[in-house]
Amino acid sequence: MNQHDQYLLIRRPGANPERVELTGEEACTVGRSQDNRVVLTDSSVSRNHARFFFNENAWWVEDLGSKNGTKVNGNLIDGPKRVKAGDGIQVGSFQLAFSSETATGSARLADVAAPPNLTAVPMESLSAGTDTRVFTKSMSPERVGAFLKAMDRIGQALIAHRPLDELYEFVVTLASEVLHAERTALLLREGDGDLSPRAVVTDGRSGGGDIIVSRSIARLAVDQRQAILIGNVMADTRFKEQQSVIQQRITSAMCVPLWSNTDVLGLLYVDNTAAVSPFEETDLRILSFLAHLAAMKIQETAAHEELQKRKRVEEEVKRAATLQQSLLPAEPRKLGRFDVAGGNVPSFDVGGDYFDFIDAPDGRLMVGLGDVAGKGMAAALLMTGLRATMRAQVEVERPMVDLTSRVNRSIYENTRGERFITLMLAMIDGATGAVSYVNGGHNPPYLLRADGTMETLTVGGLLLGIFPDAVYESADVTMGAGDVLLLYSDGVTEARDPTGEEFAEERLETFLREHRDLVPEALVKALIDEVRRFTSAEQLADDVTVVAIRCGS
Repeated sequence: MNQHDQYLLIRRPGANPERVELTGEEACTVGRSQDNRVVLTDSSVSRNHARFFFNENAWWVEDLGSKNGTKVNGNLIDGPKRVKAGDGIQVGSFQLAFSSETATGSARLADVAAPPNLTAVPMESLSAGTDTRVFTKSMSPERVGAFLKAMDRIGQALIAHRPLDELYEFVVTLASEVLHAERTALLLREGDGDLSPRAVVTDGRSGGGDIIVSRSIARLAVDQRQAILIGNVMADTRFKEQQSVIQQRITSAMCVPLWSNTDVLGLLYVDNTAAVSPFEETDLRILSFLAHLAAMKIQETAAHEELQKRKRVEEEVKRAATLQQSLLPAEPRKLGRFDVAGGNVPSFDVGGDYFDFIDAPDGRLMVGLGDVAGKGMAAALLMTGLRATMRAQVEVERPMVDLTSRVNRSIYENTRGERFITLMLAMIDGATGAVSYVNGGHNPPYLLRADGTMETLTVGGLLLGIFPDAVYESADVTMGAGDVLLLYSDGVTEARDPTGEEFAEERLETFLREHRDLVPEALVKALIDEVRRFTSAEQLADDVTVVAIRCGS
C-alpha cells in the first residue's frame, strides 16, 4: 500500500468492522448527514463531523466544528492532525482506525507475576443462582440501564451465523465496544492444551503491541474456571516495580474463561491502558456472560462447519466414485470367439481395484486387473494413474515384458516406492486363441479347461512399484472352445463370513466349476452376489473385482 492509498476501519455496534478505502485524490468526510462518504447515524455525531484529507505527502484529519469534537488516540484535536497507520480516531461514540486491521497486535502467554490487586471469582457464583434484580439493586438507574442494554446487545449480536474466523473477530470487537476496552484478545485451547490467539483488537489509544497475559492468570481462568478482575494497577504502589505491567502501561484488566456447559474452550481478555476508570464487578459479569454465549456459539459454529465439511467431502467422494466407475469398462466385449466381461464393487465409495479392456493396434485385446495397496481416495487416484499409463503403453505396441517393466517404473517414480500394485495382464488374440500374460504379484487367475482340468497363471514377477528395475517374465497359453479364464482381486478370496472364515480359493474353484456354462457377464454378477451372500455384510471389507473370459466354439 502506498502513502496515497490508505483506509479507515469503522467499528459499528453489533456489526463487523467496515473498511473504507481512501485515495489521495479526494477527501473523505464523516458525519451524520447522508452527504458524507462515511455516514454515522448517532446523536453523538454531528451532521458534518470530521474530514480526512491528503496533503504534503501525508494524511490528516480535522474536526469540522462538531459539538463533541474529534479525538486521535484519546486526545481532542483543535486543528488538522497528521495520522499514521494504527492511529485510533474517535468520532462521537464511534471508533475508527486509520490503516489498521481489526487485529492490530498479537497476544501471548508469559511467565510474569500476577498483580497483587487481583480478584478471582468462581464462574459458578457469577452464573448460577444470582438474581439480576438483587445484583443491580445497588446500581444507579443509569448504570442498571447500561448493564441491561449491554447484556441484551450481546445476546442479540451473537444470534446471526458467521464463519468461525469472522466469529472470533466479531466477539473481540463486541467485547471491546461493550466494555470500552482498548485491547481485547480471544485465545483458544489447542489439542496439546496450549492457548493460541485467534483474534486481537486494539483501538489505537494503546499504541498496539503484544498483549501479554500472565500464565498464572490464564491457568486460573481456564483450569479453575475463575473470572479475573484486576483493578487500577498503576495506582497500586505494591505493583509499581513490576516491569511487565509498567511496559504495557495497563491500568485495569479482566480475564474470563470461554466456558460452555461442558468445557472451557479458552479465554477472553480485555484491558485498558489510557482509561481513567478501572473495570468493575459489573464489567466482569458482562464479560463473563459474553464469554459464555461466545463459547456456546463457537461450539455450535464449529460443529456446523464440521458437518458442512463432511457433507462437502461426501459429495466430492460421490462425484469421484461416479467418475471412477465411468473409467471402468461398462459393457462386455466380443473379440472373435472370445466373450469378456468384468465388474467392480468398491468397499468404499471409491476403490483401489483396477480392470480394463484395451484395444491394441494389432487387433488384440489387453485385459488387465490390478489391486492398489490401501483404500480410499489415495488408492483411487493411483488406480486412475495406472489406467492412463496402461493405455499409453499398449498404444505403442510394446512386448508384454517391456510394457510391464515400464508401468512398474512409472508407478515407482510416482509413489517413490511407498505404494505398490498387484497386476495381472493378459493379451488375447481373438483369431488364434493365444493368450500372452504377465502376473505381477497378483492372485493367480484360474483357467478352467473344457475337459475340467484347472490351471493357474503364475508366471510374471514381483508386484509393481517397489523396485524400479524389477525384472518380469511372460508366458503363453492357448484357450480353446469351452475354456474359461477367471481374473479376480483378493477381495473375493479374502472376504469373510460373520464367523471369520474366508471365502478362500477352494470355494472360488468350486464356484467356477459349478457356473462355468454362464456367459461371462452373468458369471461375474453371480460371483459378486455369492461373495455378498457369504459375508452377510452391507459394506464389503475390501474391493471386489472380477473379470471372466470365455472362448466359444
